Amino acid sequence: MVINILMVIFVCLALFVGGFFLRHLHKPFLVFHPESNPNLSGVVKFSGVSLIIAGLIAAAATISQNDIFISISLLIVVLDVVGIQLMLITFFPKSPKK
Repeated sequence: MVINILMVIFVCLALFVGGFFLRHLHKPFLVFHPESNPNLSGVVKFSGVSLIIAGLIAAAATISQNDIFISISLLIVVLDVVGIQLMLITFFPKSPKK
């Protein structure tokens, strides 16, 4: 029962972050400006779509109540988030050298 509640929260977070990325393709968020960098815009678009797909897979796993499927979907979303972070770090603004 607890795993189902946690999975619902997890799915909601994955879908929210994916939607957030897709809504911010042409406007700045945090320290990133995808509207002025087409490469960053592509990364943000890919990240949003991949998180929504992974969130839908996690939702299907939650509905199916299959522990192996839930574990695999958790792994997929976690690896997706790590990959997104690694891609976004290359666009992090550099501080000026003194």
